[in-house]
Amino acid sequence: MKMMYLFSLLGLLSLGASLAAADTPGNSDFTGTYLASLPTRAEILQLHGDGTALITLSDEVTAGAGGFTFSDSLGSWKVAGPRKLTARFLNLNFDVTQPAATFSGTAVVDYVYQFSANFRTIAVTCTGKIYAPGVDPFNPSSIPDVEFDCSYLNGFLYKRMPLAG
Repeated sequence: MKMMYLFSLLGLLSLGASLAAADTPGNSDFTGTYLASLPTRAEILQLHGDGTALITLSDEVTAGAGGFTFSDSLGSWKVAGPRKLTARFLNLNFDVTQPAATFSGTAVVDYVYQFSANFRTIAVTCTGKIYAPGVDPFNPSSIPDVEFDCSYLNGFLYKRMPLAG
């Protein structure tokens, strides 16, 4: 009888642990491709299961923060709370007012992603800094040339791309 009670107790504990684990989002809940489609621009965010990420923006080849064009943004993300991620991205900036495009610095952009309950949409905020060539963007005492935010995203959500078929 004691053995049967022990197995029942172990079974209930195992079920409870499984249900608790099902409530905790794993990396696969976040990973995927997301689109933010705004009236005059669009952004694609891709979150990878290994904690890396990529953002491409439709206005990279025009003027971005500080009046510079910039590259795709490469970064890393981590879980910061229920349905919440933080991420840091890097991109390269270019001054295209010169006869030839000139490297003009490195941007470091910090994002907060708050996912909806079903992980289908994301509300986004960010702040960024652009550092001149030769300035270490990871040194806390480095002074940026430009600081900016993503206030243009207020009221817009990234939407998860559905899989075909």
